[in-house]
Amino acid sequence: MPISPMFSHLPEIEAHIQNLVDEHRYDDALANIVVGVHNHYKLPQVAHKQLYYPVFDRQIEALTATLAAANPPSGPASEPSRNTLVIATELYPVGGHSKVVEDLMHEFESPTLVLTDMFGSYRKEPLHLLRLFELFGEASLIVLAQPSMWARCRALLKLVQRLNPQAIFHLNHHQDPIGFIGSGSHAGSRKILVHHSDHNPSLGCTLPGLTHLDFSDELAAICSRELHTPTSILPLYVPDGGLKNFAPVEGNKFSIVTSGTHVKFTRTGELALHKIVQTVLTCTSGDFIHIGPMDKGWQAEVRNHLQVHQIDPDRFRPMGAVPSLWESMLALDAHVYLGSAPVGGGRAALEAQGCGYPLVFHRGADRESLIAVESIYAEKALGWTTLAELAQLMSSVGSTLPQLSAQSRAFYERFFSRAQFRRVLGNVAHLTA
Repeated sequence: MPISPMFSHLPEIEAHIQNLVDEHRYDDALANIVVGVHNHYKLPQVAHKQLYYPVFDRQIEALTATLAAANPPSGPASEPSRNTLVIATELYPVGGHSKVVEDLMHEFESPTLVLTDMFGSYRKEPLHLLRLFELFGEASLIVLAQPSMWARCRALLKLVQRLNPQAIFHLNHHQDPIGFIGSGSHAGSRKILVHHSDHNPSLGCTLPGLTHLDFSDELAAICSRELHTPTSILPLYVPDGGLKNFAPVEGNKFSIVTSGTHVKFTRTGELALHKIVQTVLTCTSGDFIHIGPMDKGWQAEVRNHLQVHQIDPDRFRPMGAVPSLWESMLALDAHVYLGSAPVGGGRAALEAQGCGYPLVFHRGADRESLIAVESIYAEKALGWTTLAELAQLMSSVGSTLPQLSAQSRAFYERFFSRAQFRRVLGNVAHLTA
């Protein structure tokens, strides 16, 4: 049987790691796993084309068994507590991955968040923790601060043995093996892997005993087929911020809004942001509003490009970062949300549709890419690949804005509301959130 191209193999470093494991050099083995993934998972020939590291996962299993043998439970097995453990690497003020952690923590009766701090971010700057203490209130927050990764694995195992949680959720970064090794041997807890949604290869996906959660219909189908295991879809839930009351529109007299960091857009090539802005403003008589951080130089590039093409540069309105995308969109005089390009933003798309915005999204040219996800969009006909297609959509979308707005809101309520989020959590973790 041919090996699926979804599985990543790095024979040279895999063999080296195995030698380190055999020599009981566990910290060195962990460091090489981390570096191996870090140097591999975003390579152009790998990113969005592969998903799994089966050999690394087998080595993680071996390390898990070694750790467990050296650290048996101190007493007889007891009934699991009401505690739910959420294990992540580190969190950020922006980004969908961190927001999912926040959403999970707010739903559980007695949650404990463990950050492995694999990159040492909190050891280097402990003040970064202040925001997290404010964010999670009275919930327990633990940072593994031991000097070595193997020591962190051991500390996590001891913590899991003490807490004996009813469920353990894994939301690790792609490179991070600590959560799996530190908790994998503990019996009695239901273990759930929340598969990172950027569709790059990640540790842990092929480990046994994990309930597998994906964020899209497309990725769930791939994981179910390739891993030969049932998968569930965890909706990218966004709290309901209310429905926008849109003013009536005549013809093409409307503004559009988009959002995202520099990761979502590009300054060069056919899909450079300045070209997208030019295309949109040529087809509409409103403004192009960008929410998200953007340096002054990039703003000047966009405005200068518009000036050259005889478009008023003041029609490009960068707003910078905002506390709440949903609240900002409610207050804007705009009618259409343009998804980021060339890299789409899943959570932002759901916020826009929940707010009632028709969503025009970028459909990548590579249909084999794992990020070719359309199940999060209400109206699939609003996808574009070329700037010519974007221009055509922008020239015609104004005639059906009320219908498209209602469709967006109904789509959010049906698939991405809090009720759906809680339903899935209850099903996969046997919890009453």
